[in-house]
Amino acid sequence: MFSGTGCPTTGTAIFNEPDSQYGNTTLPLINLLRPYPQFDGDFEALPRLVATSWYNSMQIRFQKRATHHISFEGSYTLSKLTDDSSVGANAFVGTLNNGNPQQLDNLKAEHGISANDTPQRLAAAIIVELPIGRQKWIGGNMNRFLDAVVGDWSISSLITEQSGQPLSIPMATPRLIDGNQRPNVLCGGGMGISSNQAAINQTPYLNVNCFADPGDQMPGNAPRYFSGLRANGIHNADLSIYKEFTPRETMRLQLRADVFNFANHPRFAPPITAWDPGDTQFGIINSTAAGYTPRKIQFGVRFEF
Repeated sequence: MFSGTGCPTTGTAIFNEPDSQYGNTTLPLINLLRPYPQFDGDFEALPRLVATSWYNSMQIRFQKRATHHISFEGSYTLSKLTDDSSVGANAFVGTLNNGNPQQLDNLKAEHGISANDTPQRLAAAIIVELPIGRQKWIGGNMNRFLDAVVGDWSISSLITEQSGQPLSIPMATPRLIDGNQRPNVLCGGGMGISSNQAAINQTPYLNVNCFADPGDQMPGNAPRYFSGLRANGIHNADLSIYKEFTPRETMRLQLRADVFNFANHPRFAPPITAWDPGDTQFGIINSTAAGYTPRKIQFGVRFEF
């Protein structure tokens, strides 16, 4: 706090705004540090709807046309995305609000890994025609009845592998009135285990002792997002097995079974990231990610004529 005698009790007041606090004998220090000290109170509005981003990537596309009973195509991307703000007008979506710029009037100091940074992503589609049935590698001489049951089946799969999104670590009780205060960083921030291990064993993914309070009205040195601390990524494979019959030249009958999330791989939500030195739940992952579904199986018949 700043102590002083304030404005004189006689004569013309220096600040004659109706809500002026400058006639008080004691003023909050933050009022004197603001670029416009004549306005009392914090500046409350949406984050600045302006930002600059940089994206660099290596993109590989691969394809194999159907030969030897197999075909596939897909792409792999290795990339890095940085910016000085990731929120825009949609800060309320997911956990984007956690990564609001700390000093709204100093975006240059905010440059770092973007909330949307995805270092690696693989997407691929594979189709395999099983070499089983009449005139195939396996069972080439089988009878027509057996061929109708076990022959001419195909398997297809859609595979997605993607890095998790970087985590932001805000202060649970911020003391930076005109910004979004973050803590100081003392060490790497993680507990040395994967997010999967942390979620399954219900142990913290983040180390509460790696952060410290920067002080009243002081910006912390933590970045908006930590490149080395990430939420659970996407590891998904969908599988389909199907067989087609041709009863007549103009007709086609297909039997199929589809398995979504074939490996039943869970995808966990981000951990609790609002830092408080006394919070025993800091770094705990207590739910699955929004939109995650466990393994599902469906069967279908399709007739074309």
